[in-house]
Amino acid sequence: MRKSLFIVIVGALFGSSAIAEEVDLTFMTAWNRSIEFAQDVNEHFVAPFNTRAKGIARIRYIGGPEVIPQRQMVYALRRGVVDMYFGAATYMLGLAPEADAFLAASVTPTEARANGGFDAIQDIWATKLNAYFLGWHQTGPKLHIFTKTVPDLRSNGLPELTTQRIRTTPTYRAFLDSVGTIPVDIPSGEVYTALERGTVDAIAWTSTSMSDQGFQKFVKYRIDPGVLGLVMTLQMNLDRWQNLPADVRALLLSESLRYENGSRERFLKIQEIEKARLVEDGMTFFELPADAASIYTQRASDAVWARMARQIPDAPARLQPFFDPRPDARPAISSGLGP
Repeated sequence: MRKSLFIVIVGALFGSSAIAEEVDLTFMTAWNRSIEFAQDVNEHFVAPFNTRAKGIARIRYIGGPEVIPQRQMVYALRRGVVDMYFGAATYMLGLAPEADAFLAASVTPTEARANGGFDAIQDIWATKLNAYFLGWHQTGPKLHIFTKTVPDLRSNGLPELTTQRIRTTPTYRAFLDSVGTIPVDIPSGEVYTALERGTVDAIAWTSTSMSDQGFQKFVKYRIDPGVLGLVMTLQMNLDRWQNLPADVRALLLSESLRYENGSRERFLKIQEIEKARLVEDGMTFFELPADAASIYTQRASDAVWARMARQIPDAPARLQPFFDPRPDARPAISSGLGP
């Protein structure tokens, strides 16, 4: 009887140890840790989560493109090679063209949560990425075209860019095509050299992070208003998510929501700080006339919805009411927006 009691006690102790063992979650970002986007999510999401979840769970940052090539990360997430992935949703377009809804959005994350947009994305993420969608982060800043020379205007007030070779990424190419430019795909790490050598005349870049790169040495004008937006999303492998203890899932959700709100406030402030720095460095902010600005921003979003429609014809009709519910917004079914 004593032996049986001993076995029960030992079993209970080992069972308690197993239950109490911290859940280890591997985490990677689309950029190396020195880049602002990766720095912020590590400092303001990963670190606070680990503090609050001590003894229960731990997010372990394993790196960025130095570990897995940037364009392969979403496949690693889908297969469960990595548990959590933070990066631009547009890197997922190969598997989920609907990710463009974030880029073309006219709503905030809070609004998309309330109106059902996140629920629609959740279904897509599960089906196409084998992932659980946790949040849309670092929102607020916009995309701008920065030029070396003062922009010319057409008779309708839109910028004349048809002869401009503009550095871009695949993410922004649809917009640049819609306003009539010569897009040149160049990785972010090669932009400085491209400007220095005259390979490009202008660049498409966000309203943050330019001054640290030194691009203002070459580009002196920023076309306003900004268009589109940042599309940073956080997701977890779906199988891993479903096997997590309920308390860990609840903490991940609450921390993601806290980070979603906090990162938006922070990046809007970063945007203002960046603008002040660029002013000091001699940047001129070239504001389009009001009517032209409205057309310019509309074309940007229409071009992105059109890109989605070419891949999945019914997707804009399903997602645009959630992410771009402006009265003048319309599902775009072609790329024939023209300059």
